Amino acid sequence: GERFVNELDLRSVVAASIQKNCSNYKSDEYEGPPFAWCILSQPAQELFGQPVLSFYKDKLGLFEDCEDVKAVAALIGCKEEVLIKTFEEYSEAAALGTCKLTHKDVFPSVLTPESKGLIVARVTPSIHYTMGGLNINPSGEVQERIESIVGSHRHIRGLFAAGEVTGGVHGGNRLGGNSLLECVVFGRIAGERAATVKHPQNVMFPEAKSDDGLAEDKWVPVVLREVRNTDKKYGTNTREIRFNTHGSLQHSGMDIGQFIALRGELDGETLMGYFSPITRPSDEGVIGILARADAKGGPITRLLELSRPGSTFHMCCCGGLRLKFEKELITFRGREVKRIGLLAGGTGIAPMIQIIRAYGHYVRSHPGQLPPFQLNLIYAAEEMHDLAYMKILETVREQIPQQFRFYVILNKPPLGWTEGVGFVER
Repeated sequence: GERFVNELDLRSVVAASIQKNCSNYKSDEYEGPPFAWCILSQPAQELFGQPVLSFYKDKLGLFEDCEDVKAVAALIGCKEEVLIKTFEEYSEAAALGTCKLTHKDVFPSVLTPESKGLIVARVTPSIHYTMGGLNINPSGEVQERIESIVGSHRHIRGLFAAGEVTGGVHGGNRLGGNSLLECVVFGRIAGERAATVKHPQNVMFPEAKSDDGLAEDKWVPVVLREVRNTDKKYGTNTREIRFNTHGSLQHSGMDIGQFIALRGELDGETLMGYFSPITRPSDEGVIGILARADAKGGPITRLLELSRPGSTFHMCCCGGLRLKFEKELITFRGREVKRIGLLAGGTGIAPMIQIIRAYGHYVRSHPGQLPPFQLNLIYAAEEMHDLAYMKILETVREQIPQQFRFYVILNKPPLGWTEGVGFVER
């Protein structure tokens, strides 16, 4: 007959409290799990909703009618004065707006010793939703863990999932009533993406490898997959923005070092920006870019900030460095490249990241065969917070210390700075 938990707390908290404080259900020779008594006053019944309550009470028979507090005490097997005291304390807490015992501060309805027309049910923890499950990306593609120079996941080709079989969608706890919404939203996304598996073209930009400039006139629609806030990961005021290719198994068809143009409309004005993909050309189903989220990112920044997954942009493939990482060598315009030197400033390091990723995979595919320090980077920025991708650079250096090195220069270094000081003029 006593309260022991905030009845409106998280389900995980309420379930744990029932298991800790309540006795097991017993009937004849059957012994079930721990349970608690749930008492609803008439105002609470109205808030519950009569159609839903009728289903649980009249059809399933889970609630029992009790005229008053005396009848409730008789049903649950406790002393009437104990239950009256519990009702009084709850009524006082509701009047104050807080309960000292359970820290409850929301009281949707009133329950007093004088309440009539009560209904009572047994409640017990049960498995009705599995929080864990398969890891999926925003397109509903199932992910697997991999060992990679950059990133630790990739999608399993042709495998999609939605609903309770997936995990991580709701974080650490799930809001009640979200299961069907999750199935509908991610089911639709996964279904639409799965339908693109047999797209007739295996590359997004088939003209990308041509030197005649025709690719720059070929604008194609692309759908925004996700926008990631990367302030902590890559640098202040940065966003990683990913677009779906037309097919889930399609790759860009671009070379390492090529860049893309992106355009869209905002308030009737056509905005355009140029970006270097940070995803590799061989990555399937996605083209990712790194963009600034402040005025330095150009006019298209506001459009990207306001856009949501499912928004449509237009993209075309442009020129660029166009390195080719072939089986036995790296080439540029048909000539072998034996050493690569990179110079980057601020978020202008984005095109270098694609080259560094490709080179890291190239080193892994040629263990012990390459001369030392074929790839070198000088990275300049105004201040410490302008540096992006430092964790990736450090990770790559740790994984291939004999093949990659970088040196950082700051124009306004913090106290204790031990690397370069200055700026790059040209």
